[in-house]
Amino acid sequence: PSSQAKVMFETAEGEKEILDTLIDLNKKFSSLMMHVRLGLDEKTEKDPKILWKLTIWLETYMHWNDKLTNASLDETFKMIHPFYDFIDCNLIVDMSEIFLRDLTFSDDGLSIVSELKNYKKKADNLRFSVQVKVLNDRLKTIYEEHIPDTSNMPMISIKLHNPWQGSNINGFSLLIHNLLPVGHQQSIMKYITISSGSVIIKYSVHDFTADSLIEYTGGKLQFMRLIGIFSLYINDHPVLQEDENMNFTFELALLEAVTAGNNEAVEFLLQLEIVNIGHTNEKGKTALMLACKRGHEDIVHSLLSAGANVNIQNNKGWTALMIASEHNHISIIHMLLQANANPHLKNSKGSNAVMIASYYGNYEAVELLISKGVDYKYQREDGWNAFAFACQNGHTQTVELLLKEQVDPNVQTKMGVNAFMLGCAKGHTKIVELLLKEQVDPNVQKENGWNAFMFACQNGHTKIVELLLKEQVDPNVQTKDGVNAFMYACQDGHTQIVELLLKEQVDPNVQNKDGVNAFMYACQNGHTQIVELLLKEQVDPNVQMNIGLTALMIASANGQYEVVKLLLEWKANPTIKSNETPTVLGLAAVVLAFMHY
Repeated sequence: PSSQAKVMFETAEGEKEILDTLIDLNKKFSSLMMHVRLGLDEKTEKDPKILWKLTIWLETYMHWNDKLTNASLDETFKMIHPFYDFIDCNLIVDMSEIFLRDLTFSDDGLSIVSELKNYKKKADNLRFSVQVKVLNDRLKTIYEEHIPDTSNMPMISIKLHNPWQGSNINGFSLLIHNLLPVGHQQSIMKYITISSGSVIIKYSVHDFTADSLIEYTGGKLQFMRLIGIFSLYINDHPVLQEDENMNFTFELALLEAVTAGNNEAVEFLLQLEIVNIGHTNEKGKTALMLACKRGHEDIVHSLLSAGANVNIQNNKGWTALMIASEHNHISIIHMLLQANANPHLKNSKGSNAVMIASYYGNYEAVELLISKGVDYKYQREDGWNAFAFACQNGHTQTVELLLKEQVDPNVQTKMGVNAFMLGCAKGHTKIVELLLKEQVDPNVQKENGWNAFMFACQNGHTKIVELLLKEQVDPNVQTKDGVNAFMYACQDGHTQIVELLLKEQVDPNVQNKDGVNAFMYACQNGHTQIVELLLKEQVDPNVQMNIGLTALMIASANGQYEVVKLLLEWKANPTIKSNETPTVLGLAAVVLAFMHY
């Protein structure tokens, strides 16, 4: 071979001609690239939007997705450097035609675009010259005996989605390394054939049988799909065969890999170093957010190690820390805080991480966030705070923790609701007892006059009603509209509470500002048992509202047959006239309109 190696050119003159041409091309290209860089520097300095337009053009040209986001001009040229050289300069020529069409240089006013095109012709002449073809053929002849015979090796044929065109040899090497068993990832340069354009890899595997390779790769189907392989054959055997996904991007692949919990695919995609780790889906969620939601600690660690931004907020203002707090993933919360996650950020509703953790009753998360200095007393613009959420949703342990931290249990929202009202409204007896021990005033009213006792009566929470009555709560308090707790209990059919209140000597005949009383509410909604109970209490069934309606008229208009029947048995007067309509039957429309207004 050494003697043959000396006869690579036909003549010494031919060798010198090729060498001189290469040297000349290299010098010329370096000079032209200097003018390209200077021209772009000048243009971007005058108009910063040029860099943004250049980024969009390059990402489209190279089939990249967000790879150049926020990149400087220097960083951009570093990224594209592997994709051109002084022999193949198509990228630079095409780019200059778009962005440097008007650029001239030297005293002669030479056009950079024209000079690049002339240069490209010379480079192409060399590439496709007879001398280079002869050289290529002679090299193959000389080294053919040293090329291993791959005819008996299993052949892997891999088809990759289009974005793989932007990868370099390191990316393909990484692919083979992750796809094959340890010890069988021989030099990619010796055994690989890459068909550019179609992104097909053909790889001969040394010291491995086809059957064992089929079995091994068959166990990595999810990994292959996630990283962008849509077809894989071992010889003629299909291991994976799917249609090409024209919408595939490495960014979407990363989100899917995280969702699937496949950390092997996640780490592979991150190692490619061409994925925008901060890419968001249509809801503004990043890969880190998806991993935090699902509790994939290993993936969170991988993403953080790769430099994922912990403080990105999605379309609703949620951060990864908020999401981890929602799901009580304590280890992940620790990791995020160690990565400098900002625990004080607020979502679009104004809630911070500790409020979210309190809402879901995640005691450990609340405790951890408080220890990190998160403001657990903070109120949103609407007045809600962590304590109110915990009380509303019945999270006793969290309520106890916040009380130990000296939270003010009497704080009210803008609507005048406090934590005690919320506990009573939702029937959380233990929380109500806790707050009463804290000397919370059970008689506080909202702006419209509602109080905790009314909420408990309306929602049928008998134990809380009994508890509040023992606390000497006044059951006769009325709202600004004149409605009291007894009316709400009758309206919603809570018989046991009605009986309790009657024992407390509540006046069943009280009317609101429209003249409606508890008896009318019970008749309207067909609560026959309560109607009968009130009749036995000597409630007058013929009392009229301000507009003259009686309980009988209201029950008739609402189709409450059993109630109407009961009222007539108790001698309710069907001949009473309202202010507007002479008969009971003619009142249906009027009553329905009024009672549901």
